[in-house]
Amino acid sequence: MKKLQALYQRHHDVVFYLFWGVAATVVNLVTFYLLTQYTTLNYVINYSVAWVITVLFAFYTNKYFVFHNHHHSTREFWYQLVTFFAGRFLTYLIGAGILVLGVSVLKFDSNLGKNLVNVFQNVVVIILNYFWAIWVSFRQKA
Repeated sequence: MKKLQALYQRHHDVVFYLFWGVAATVVNLVTFYLLTQYTTLNYVINYSVAWVITVLFAFYTNKYFVFHNHHHSTREFWYQLVTFFAGRFLTYLIGAGILVLGVSVLKFDSNLGKNLVNVFQNVVVIILNYFWAIWVSFRQKA
């Protein structure tokens, strides 16, 4: 049990990131699913709407619950917000590319197929977002 506690203490930020990452993924998947099921919008538009909602959710959960990062000035807050959105925009493009590849090129174009491709791209994006957050947006200043 002590080894497990020591492992948790060394990697608690990863545990919290995974928890809130799963929560953000659920927000994304549910939003995408609802838009896909109940609108006639293109899947890339659905993905974009789901992305904006998810990034707003993720910024606050990452800032306050994962990295416990509190800004000390308005300038610092805006730096964190802008770099967070910039990183998420890069992974948005990667995720959209995976969706287009999966849906339009590989023909996973049923509602189930679109949602399965979306789950896959979410896994890729979560990993990339974690490293962007720790290396850029919420890095600890020396």
